[in-house]
Amino acid sequence: MSDDLKDYLSKLPGLEIDLLLESYERPLPEGFRVNTLKASEEHVLGRLKAKGYRFRKVPWARHGYISENGYELGKTIEHMLGLIYLQGPISMAPVEVLDPRPGEVVLDLCAAPGSKSTQIAQLLEGRGVVVANDVSYERVKALSSNLQRFGVLNCVITLADGRKYPRFAREFFDKVLVDAPCSSLGIVSKDWGIAKDWSMRLVERLSSLQKQLILAGFDCLKPGGILVYSTCTLTVEENELVVSWLLERRDDARVAEIRLEGLRGGGGLTEYGGLRIAEEVAKTLRIMPYDNWAEGFYMAKIVKEG
Repeated sequence: MSDDLKDYLSKLPGLEIDLLLESYERPLPEGFRVNTLKASEEHVLGRLKAKGYRFRKVPWARHGYISENGYELGKTIEHMLGLIYLQGPISMAPVEVLDPRPGEVVLDLCAAPGSKSTQIAQLLEGRGVVVANDVSYERVKALSSNLQRFGVLNCVITLADGRKYPRFAREFFDKVLVDAPCSSLGIVSKDWGIAKDWSMRLVERLSSLQKQLILAGFDCLKPGGILVYSTCTLTVEENELVVSWLLERRDDARVAEIRLEGLRGGGGLTEYGGLRIAEEVAKTLRIMPYDNWAEGFYMAKIVKEG
């Protein structure tokens, strides 16, 4: 871990550094979602049980489970056929907060490789449309492959800079997910290179991008629509300060409470380094890796008034 990162984390309010380092030493749990677009949940789980797989339910995610057999599900025919989708258990939470419903038009602004787009499509139950966008051609290929393997039919894939989306889709969507590119401090146990390469310069660059993405996503919402902003990192610059930045620029933006059964975490920070942050940001959700012994995450649910 870089000295700069150690110094940053030591100043982060409420963070228990010993628990964080312990969580970084543990492998992340292998989560998966059952794909009810292709088969019933009972049928798919029965197939896995018959092969000796053990798993437990993710309480905050419909169709979500955690494998107790280690990292083996990626080798199964069920995975290859798209009957299951491998996804971290906390990573399933942002779409549950967004709560897409059949008939809605939903934008996943930073969609590749498709974990959350497939989850949105599943909850739409084949009715409505999910628009899955990414800026990278290479990543869009993976996105397309996963959507096809999952059997998603009601999806439009776009290759565009998400910051420019309001130019042609202003106030078009019922719901928008901005799962933004970030410094990934919530998943260091996947790759310790994240901690070694971390720098404030990287955080500042990402924060600038995230602010533009959250603003674009909000401007694409219909009045009365819902936006969920999420990252898998711990820095205030990429989380609370991004949401506060949006609130300062859009008078019709309001932060809503997040409630998901069984998901542990704390409220967003409203004070950091002597800086006061909008009180509404306390309604956002900050999840440390040790809160659930899984990924670290940040989520904000924002309603567009009207």
